[in-house]
Amino acid sequence: MEEPQKGKTMEAIHSFILASVLVLCPTSLPADTSSITADAEQSRSAGTFTAPRMLFESAVVPAVAAEIPLQESSPVTETYVQDENTKSVSAQHADVEEKEAQETVSVESKAVNEQEEEDGPEIADPLVPFNRVMFHVNDKLYFWVLKPVTQVYSHIIPEDFRIVFSNAYDNLKAPVRMLNNLLQLRLKAAGNELIRFLFNSTAGIGGLGDVARDALGIKKQEADFGQTLGHYGVGHGFYIVLPVLGPSSLRDTVGFAGDRLMYPLTYVSKDVLPVEATVGIAAHEKVNDTSFRIGDYESFKESAVEPYVSMRDAFVQHRKKKVEQSDPISKKR
Repeated sequence: MEEPQKGKTMEAIHSFILASVLVLCPTSLPADTSSITADAEQSRSAGTFTAPRMLFESAVVPAVAAEIPLQESSPVTETYVQDENTKSVSAQHADVEEKEAQETVSVESKAVNEQEEEDGPEIADPLVPFNRVMFHVNDKLYFWVLKPVTQVYSHIIPEDFRIVFSNAYDNLKAPVRMLNNLLQLRLKAAGNELIRFLFNSTAGIGGLGDVARDALGIKKQEADFGQTLGHYGVGHGFYIVLPVLGPSSLRDTVGFAGDRLMYPLTYVSKDVLPVEATVGIAAHEKVNDTSFRIGDYESFKESAVEPYVSMRDAFVQHRKKKVEQSDPISKKR
């Protein structure tokens, strides 16, 4: 009696365990349960129970084994690696492009600087502090003195009279132009200046009229001693801003002194022409000449980023052209 009762008890326990497994892991069991039932019957007859081990081997182990390759071939991981590789390659390309852009800018800047050195002649400027002070002094003299006086003068004196005064001053400087053209071996230009001086001094009543230009078609042949020095290869030396006179160079300052020695009024006796009269003539010439160019300096300052530097560069360019005009061969130097 005890053994059948014991067998029934074990069978009930086995059934309970099997039912629990079926409820908890229904998807882990194979579709064909006949073999499990047979094994259970065999186990009951043999007094052993092997179903839990079989369920674990057939359901849990394959699931765990299936999870391992899933983690190794995760698309999220592959996407992250690809994104990192893409970012790395993009960063490398960006660095290369930035480096190439910097090299291009450097080459272009170097080419521009070389072009500027070739096109724009340079001049030494060791007196920058003094020159800047003189530049501002001349600037204030223009706006506070010269311009107001010139505006009043232009309002009072008609343009026709101002042209007459300009002709007279040009005629007085004819010997300066004639001698400098001669020194530059421009014989035709020197001869034309001699004819102009004689014709305008007589027929033009002391040079008040430029009859040589109107009647003979002989135009003024500009030349100065600074240009003559440049014609023979003398360099600028250094840049200097002179009070009242404006921008100049060591060479052109010497040239200005040389031109004064060629100026006829320099040799007039002080008894005939006192110093006050000489200064008055020079001041009137400056005002009369400025009356034809009011507004030019203002336009220059408005268009210049750095007026001092622009004035210096404009002076050098202007003097370069003057020297080239004295001798076409100098253009090749």
